[in-house]
Amino acid sequence: MLKLKRIDNMDIVTRDVGRLVDFYHGILGLDFFLPYAPGQSWAAIDLGNLTLYVLKTELGQPAPRRAATGAQNPPGLDSIAFEVEDLDEAMAALEGKVEWVAAQIGTWRHASGTHYRFRAFYDPDGNKLFVTEPHKVPAA
Repeated sequence: MLKLKRIDNMDIVTRDVGRLVDFYHGILGLDFFLPYAPGQSWAAIDLGNLTLYVLKTELGQPAPRRAATGAQNPPGLDSIAFEVEDLDEAMAALEGKVEWVAAQIGTWRHASGTHYRFRAFYDPDGNKLFVTEPHKVPAA
């Protein structure tokens, strides 16, 4: 029987590794998983519970930007969400440094009481990211 443990890593392919390194490491403040040297064709960013590999390509252009909600998008990976303790504080820290997907804060509530506050933004290649403040209620 297959026994998957956890997500180990994910990849973003880009034409400009340095630009995404500046964003994920410089603006978002994420550490490197492996040492990075400017001009390298890859970088490994530590996202805490997984590693994000940024890999260089010379082919094509980035996929079209994802819309604010999943229902507005074609099938495929939609976004990456980063948990924060205080959404308002995170938004203030990102203000003027990111392009927000929508002007308003999003909310989602489940009948169990679990709810989220969130706001989406784009990285320089147009990949959609979120800062999200989860309020989780354990399942009964």
